[in-house]
Amino acid sequence: MTTRLNVALKSIETQFFDFARDQMVPLPGLGRLSAFPENLWEKMGRQNLLNPTLFNGQGLENNFCLGITRAGRSLVHGGGNLGMGLSWMIHHLVVGFLLGDIKDDNAIYRPLFQKIPTGRATVSFAVSEPKGGAHPKYMAARAEQRHGGYLINGEKTYLTNGPIAHAFVVIAVTGYEKNKKQFSAFLVPKDTRGLAILPSMEIPFFKPSPHGGICLHNCWVPGNALLGRFGHAHQDMVLPFREIENAAMTGPVTGAMGFLLDALGREMAKPERANPNDGEVSQLGGLVAMLETADLLSQNLASTADDTAFYPGPGGILLQFKNLVSQYMESLGILVETSNLTLPDPCGILIHDLKSSAKIGKTISRIKQVKLGRTLLEAHSKI
Repeated sequence: MTTRLNVALKSIETQFFDFARDQMVPLPGLGRLSAFPENLWEKMGRQNLLNPTLFNGQGLENNFCLGITRAGRSLVHGGGNLGMGLSWMIHHLVVGFLLGDIKDDNAIYRPLFQKIPTGRATVSFAVSEPKGGAHPKYMAARAEQRHGGYLINGEKTYLTNGPIAHAFVVIAVTGYEKNKKQFSAFLVPKDTRGLAILPSMEIPFFKPSPHGGICLHNCWVPGNALLGRFGHAHQDMVLPFREIENAAMTGPVTGAMGFLLDALGREMAKPERANPNDGEVSQLGGLVAMLETADLLSQNLASTADDTAFYPGPGGILLQFKNLVSQYMESLGILVETSNLTLPDPCGILIHDLKSSAKIGKTISRIKQVKLGRTLLEAHSKI
């Protein structure tokens, strides 16, 4: 890394860690809240933590994902809460990645873009649907050209930040090519006629990040609501967003790992406790080594997302990262149990969040690992 980039990243990391330590740690039960803490979000806005321009300058121009990944790591490392880290990350990814080329001088969207930097507005990415998730084969929301704009109908669900969003980037079918669905993206303000905000969803982890859904019934939006290329949103936005989201999320995850390791170290070093034996110290050192490795993998994934030419594909790196996190959590649990320790709040919530999210992604990881193996076998069978 260049010196300029290192300085920029270190400044951002310090800013986010200090905020989280001072504003998030003192909040009891933050990871158990079902209601989103709007006061905390407003404080983040006042401290400039929600301003997308944070990652557009000071050496970060070509390191958008890396900046968000490292800032997200510091936010969770300092505050001990993955939910706020997730909501903060999605806010920046949607605005910076999906809306980066939108002109804020457009009269229709000017009020929205003026509120985003201070956190008085955010935007949610509306892809998944109730019956088929985000699989393009089953997505059914449609947009038809009408009266110089588009008429949108459909339902979206599992929207991170959906209940607090002021607008939505909606992915909808706009045609077919050789019997294959073509998708387009539209920026739809929440006060659009025919758009209904559905009740918040109760997700059993990553609290207090809010999730919800929307129903669109004959929602008309003007022609300039179209984002990107007509009919190419799936390959231009949905798939790349998934990659950058996976990469950036390694930041908050390593932040949680760091928070747990710090808590464990403090407990083991307490003077009233017996000195740890060599075996326990060795296990603790193993956790340190795993976290350092996870940090390197996280940085590599973020750099890949910023520059696809950096590496042919991040699939194997992401798989190894997930495997390492699972190994880390298992080793941490063993050390806590054998040392007869009780980690203080919010460690229990962090452990629950990390384990719960790992279970959801286990099937997908297994499929991707099989795919990597088959790709290698096919390559050798052609030699």
